[in-house]
Amino acid sequence: MVSRPTLTVVVCCHNGATKLPIALTSLSRQTLEPDRFEVLVVDDGSSDGTAGVAAEMGARTLRLLSNAGLAASRNAGVAAARGEIVAFTDDDCEADPMWLATVLSAFERDRTIDGVGGRVVPQSANGFVRRFLSTNNPLLPLGSELLRSARLDFRLRLYIRRALQGHGAPPTTLYSVVGANMAFRRRLIVELGGFDEQFRFGSEEEELCLRAHRRAGGARLLYLPDAVVTHWFDERVGDSIRRSRAYGRGVARRFLKHRDTRPIAYPVPALIATLLLAGVVGRRARLLIFSALAPAGAYPRWLAAVRRLRSAEPLVYPYLQLAQEAATMIGELDGLRRGYEPVPSRYLSLTLTETAQPELLDAAPAS
Repeated sequence: MVSRPTLTVVVCCHNGATKLPIALTSLSRQTLEPDRFEVLVVDDGSSDGTAGVAAEMGARTLRLLSNAGLAASRNAGVAAARGEIVAFTDDDCEADPMWLATVLSAFERDRTIDGVGGRVVPQSANGFVRRFLSTNNPLLPLGSELLRSARLDFRLRLYIRRALQGHGAPPTTLYSVVGANMAFRRRLIVELGGFDEQFRFGSEEEELCLRAHRRAGGARLLYLPDAVVTHWFDERVGDSIRRSRAYGRGVARRFLKHRDTRPIAYPVPALIATLLLAGVVGRRARLLIFSALAPAGAYPRWLAAVRRLRSAEPLVYPYLQLAQEAATMIGELDGLRRGYEPVPSRYLSLTLTETAQPELLDAAPAS
């Protein structure tokens, strides 16, 4: 066990015993000196032996006796972290060998950096899912241009630009990082009061970054394209839709908490839903056919991809993107219906011992 590491990697896991070994193996192969970092697995109330797998592989292990959600799990990890830098990845991720060295080097070169986000490469055993996500990656960090304005016309211009050109060149400074590949100075997370534990899954890192930017002096978050983590997505197409809906619920909570922000309103799903309704009510077959073909024109970059890739497969991608955007807005409606009630952090301020906190077990790694 590393007694005084510079960096702590927190891996939150719920019923991920079969996935976790890949993540931990990738962390054991880091080029960063082993005495400079520790690996801490937070078992979020699993019932499949996740904590035992983590301990057997030499990771420090915290076990939450009940499923508390991703934000609470991360707070527990921050509370137990020994490093002044805390990096986060997920149990379904595989870190490049240079990941931690790249992350730590950025913090050590520039003491004004508050946090960093790295590049997340989508991967899947399903080739169709992999190809779609590689061209429409849902785990891209959000650039700092979003800090310029929350005006509807400004956000609409960004949306149209991405519909025509894709996401373009990666940003250098960030509005928000991605949870699968992010790191912060520990003191910043503590100063902010940790991740909001009402956000069980979806948008919890974005909400933390929002508070960081709004504190006195703001925040400096950098994008590190050379800090690479591969995220293994479920091979089922529907899992991407599920993630979009969960993100939408998180966005709704963020809006209810920060009323001066805006929920997401994608214009294409709303337009096509209107056309479909008009076609059904008016019994207009041509309008229904137009509605069915409209996604290809609404997301024209996929038509360009057909020619570039010399494949007809991208013709399906507009409908997947439409489904993701619609699921996000459905998730928002669900989140608005559920509402938001602030709760204090249960885990960030805990003194973690085996006996003092009945909700937490701090298990030593296997010898």
